[in-house]
Amino acid sequence: MAEPAGSLPMLKHFIVYNPTFDKSEATEHEKLLFYWPQDVPQEKKMNAVGLGEALVKYTTTFSDIPCEVLRTKKTRHIFYRPEPDCWMTISVDLPYSERPGKDGTMRREYHQEDVQDIVLESLLKQSYKMYKLFNGTFTHILERGSREALVHKLDLFFPQYIQSLYIERADIVDAFDGIQFLPLDKNSYLRVQCFINLTEATFPCVKYSVFLYQDHVVWSGLEQHDMRVLYKYLTGMLLRQKSDAGDAGQHDGFVTGPEDLTDPETPINAPRLYVTMVDATDELHLIIYQTNGVKLGLLVDGSFVMDLAFYQRLHTFIAPHTKYLDNLISEQQARRAASIMEIQYKYLYFNHMNLAQKSSFMTLPKKAGAQVVSGLAPEYVRYLTDMHSDFCRSQEDSEIILKTRGDWWVVGRKSDQREFFVILNVKNANLIDINEEIRRLSATHFGNIFFID
Repeated sequence: MAEPAGSLPMLKHFIVYNPTFDKSEATEHEKLLFYWPQDVPQEKKMNAVGLGEALVKYTTTFSDIPCEVLRTKKTRHIFYRPEPDCWMTISVDLPYSERPGKDGTMRREYHQEDVQDIVLESLLKQSYKMYKLFNGTFTHILERGSREALVHKLDLFFPQYIQSLYIERADIVDAFDGIQFLPLDKNSYLRVQCFINLTEATFPCVKYSVFLYQDHVVWSGLEQHDMRVLYKYLTGMLLRQKSDAGDAGQHDGFVTGPEDLTDPETPINAPRLYVTMVDATDELHLIIYQTNGVKLGLLVDGSFVMDLAFYQRLHTFIAPHTKYLDNLISEQQARRAASIMEIQYKYLYFNHMNLAQKSSFMTLPKKAGAQVVSGLAPEYVRYLTDMHSDFCRSQEDSEIILKTRGDWWVVGRKSDQREFFVILNVKNANLIDINEEIRRLSATHFGNIFFID
């Protein structure tokens, strides 16, 4: 049967505004900095901004924490203040199904449980962090330019970024926003580290480096909060941009930089980045170099002139190293894959301290717009997300166990900033049996991770 129209959650609007620009009735419209969709009457835009302002002012009379979530029958609104006086809002139309009523007319039933607050909150915060990485803070832009400069940058960035949100497919992986790491043996890891150190010593303009293999982080010189955002770009948004440009396959050479190393007139494109470990007025340039499974990110001092000769020297130096490391890691991963036993249970693991995530049933890292769940009904993913939301509301270690009608057990455990979820099917089991199964699974596959029983 065909899915009824409107049965998926849909982005209603995405807003950035600053109430301090509202100096008078004549300048009220200036507090609105960005609104999507853009082809909406101005009056409707201002009404949406006014609703957000009213809720924030009203709730602050009762609490120091302003309104963060508004739930209505048909919509969900999330409010976020990333910087003083600057607000961001995301609103979603809830999914629904249509059923015939007693009078024969079709009635809509809205599914509140299909849209989870913690996922939308994470998506909204991620959107700000991604904007800040490539543009700097809102305050920084206002101090260096003007309101018009900020509006221009918002108009350039967010319409394209919003296309990568995929509200209808957002889930617990988006809520975690974690990093997939690649464990290597000691010698291989030291070879990667030696290569990074040698590259930064040979090219002093390189301030920070990131080394990935098959979209798994092997080495990063960035702080975790910056690496988290850059990782999402390297494994998700960049892939989407290359796909839109018709170049999403295997790449050998510069992904960002010169298009042709032999052409003196070739265009050179290296995105500008702002990382929090340097002053916001200092710009860094991102060079991405890829050799099969190896993806190398080099963040170069923004004041350094990166002409074609520089890229040619850089290519000559790093190409032999990345080719060698790609073969080395590829062989090691092939041996490791042959020795890994198939896991019968479905599990998801996340570490809040280092942002590491692992899963036996989800494709990680999550690509932009990809359907990450395989062989698992959507309601089970919602169970995991609800458990994660409960864990976030408490600082205490805890455990939640849920049994479904089909003899499936869903177990969530929070222990020392780590979250561990297991989905298993054990016929005629009781709580003692399930606890023993979880203990056995933890000892077998997570023996080096400390969990509090």
